[in-house]
Amino acid sequence: MDNSEESTSIELKTMNEYGARDVSPNSNGGAAGPKGNGGGEEDDIDNFQLVEPTETPESSEEGEEGKNGKKKAREVWDNKVQFILTLVGYAVGLGNIWRFSYLTAKNGGSAFMIPYLVMLFLLGIPLFYLELLLGQSLRKGPVLTWHKLLPNFTGVGIASVVVIVYICLYYNVIIAWVIFYFFKSFQSPLPWAKCDGFDVLKKDLSDVLVNYTGNVGELESCFNESTEYYWYTSAVGASTDIASAGVFNWKMFLCLMAAWVLIYIVYFTATFPYLILMCLFFRAVTLDGAGDGIRFLFLPDKGFQVFIAGFSPSLMCRWAKLFSPQVWLEASTQIFFSLGVATGALIALSSYTKPHYNALTDSLIVCLINSATSIFSAIVVFSIIGFKAKQTNINLNEELVSDGPGLAFVVFTEAIIHMPLSPLWAVLFFIMLMLLGVDSQFATVEGLITVMRDIRFFKKLRKELLVAMICVVMFLLSFPFVLGNGVYLFQLWDQFSATFPLLLIGFFEFIAIGWVIGVKNFFNNVTTRRVTPRMMIFWTVMWKYVTPLVMIVIFFGAMISELVNPLQYVSYSDGNETRVDYPSWAQFVGCVIVLTSVLCMPVYLIARLILFESGREEALVFIRQQVKDGEELLASLKRLPHRTLSFLRSLRLKSQSWSRHSDEGSEDIDGQEDLSVPYSRANGTPVLGSYGTQITQETSN
Repeated sequence: MDNSEESTSIELKTMNEYGARDVSPNSNGGAAGPKGNGGGEEDDIDNFQLVEPTETPESSEEGEEGKNGKKKAREVWDNKVQFILTLVGYAVGLGNIWRFSYLTAKNGGSAFMIPYLVMLFLLGIPLFYLELLLGQSLRKGPVLTWHKLLPNFTGVGIASVVVIVYICLYYNVIIAWVIFYFFKSFQSPLPWAKCDGFDVLKKDLSDVLVNYTGNVGELESCFNESTEYYWYTSAVGASTDIASAGVFNWKMFLCLMAAWVLIYIVYFTATFPYLILMCLFFRAVTLDGAGDGIRFLFLPDKGFQVFIAGFSPSLMCRWAKLFSPQVWLEASTQIFFSLGVATGALIALSSYTKPHYNALTDSLIVCLINSATSIFSAIVVFSIIGFKAKQTNINLNEELVSDGPGLAFVVFTEAIIHMPLSPLWAVLFFIMLMLLGVDSQFATVEGLITVMRDIRFFKKLRKELLVAMICVVMFLLSFPFVLGNGVYLFQLWDQFSATFPLLLIGFFEFIAIGWVIGVKNFFNNVTTRRVTPRMMIFWTVMWKYVTPLVMIVIFFGAMISELVNPLQYVSYSDGNETRVDYPSWAQFVGCVIVLTSVLCMPVYLIARLILFESGREEALVFIRQQVKDGEELLASLKRLPHRTLSFLRSLRLKSQSWSRHSDEGSEDIDGQEDLSVPYSRANGTPVLGSYGTQITQETSN
């Protein structure tokens, strides 16, 4: 057979019986094998063609075009340790330090731990594993992964890219804040230990007020909460509300520029931050009052204990928040945000793994390390909060008024000024935050780069130029965050870009794999991994039923909660933090953030159903398969009463048989028979074993 005949014989199937493209490793449309083995499909897909072109084995290597026009094999990770460290660096980031801490404080401390851990095992690990399998098997970015697998679900990949852009815009702002504090740490005493030149650790406020002519209210606030005052006035230069842009913060502008430059030129390790966090841990837990904060983090409050003991209908306690859908939504989105799932970045990173790589083990390792880091850092934060509460003689709940991303900056900087060699600790701490933030942002931007390089137009650009272009564009789009209301816009962006969109993207990923393709077909024909029958049943139950159902309940519960409770942000004015309702225009901006990502999925699906016949055929195959499955289910339900009766009848016959044998045994005992002869349970005849001859002789006598 010549090449043309062979090429024709291995033409791609458009759809398999489950409505998905046949992209199994053994088929022409499969994922590429290790470098040089071939087995993949044509990499160039112009304008998202519906059916990939026919190809020959010689042209089937996955990868980019080389200078001579031939394909070069797709890059792979050098070893497993490198990939795990990259995943840890991507997953463990600033979200583990500041976002987890303020969500825990906001939602009742220990009460937040339960939904967080539940969501980790019901949502986080299943979706993390699924996305690693998708990238490993199809070896593309998120958009082309879904286009190759299920063209009608390409909108899921597009929505992931939109979310990546939104997260990149505001995530680097935190790194800019860290850079600002980092350079301010090279002073002694630290600048946040002063108020208008007065040392808050050594001066008494009454002595200062004698000759003070400035704003007394702000000075009192500074002496009581100097780190909070410094955060709002010197660091972010906050205006009074979200509608007031305030003045341009040129220092933060330069820090933001430096943050994007770091993303372009630096690769950081994932291990050094743990050393700094460990040092802060040992210092924090030895502070006076740290035990109060740790108890708040892990133990139920007395109100909950009274409720459990007396079943009182009154739930005036922290753990009453367990019954709030908003808490479960924030726990699930924290899992999504922290692990980096549903953004497409994991699919992009795992597309550089070898086809037979074991993704399950690394999924468990990375997810558990990520959550352990979050809890570990929360111990540090709440130890310091307990210390601050005892120092100021106020209730621990009142001390937790610092909400939003400023919590970590306010709390940690408070601890640092009470430590010996505080400038040194400040420098080390902000180096740690910088490493965590840049590592996560580096991997997130890499996911965006992978998506763009999958499109032919951007392949003509060198990777260095493409990265530079992305960083410059993102930097310019982040400009509003360095204005006076930038910290409030940050809260708006965080509340809308990383909540409902991530939840819905994850939901549609499970629908695609669990219902459209089918879990069994996914493992047998799409992935290169083979699982045992028990694991097949487990992942079928999780991906098809449990996890999507949990997502639906959380989504609608959170929607109702959002409609009932007004959306608010934390504002700082005259030295006080207050919760303020978002104005109408801010709520509109939030809705635009959500809809521009979420609508990518239904809009692309509807457009493809209308414009392309293959899209309608794919939908019809899915509908027929669901009708067939429904008919089989109805037939099984019709047979269920008969099977139940047959099962009960067999149980009754067995019980009668056992009863008869027990009666015969009692008669033997009454007649003093030889009980050394074993009897068969079926008919009562002697069982002839190794002593069969002796038993037969005794019976004949």
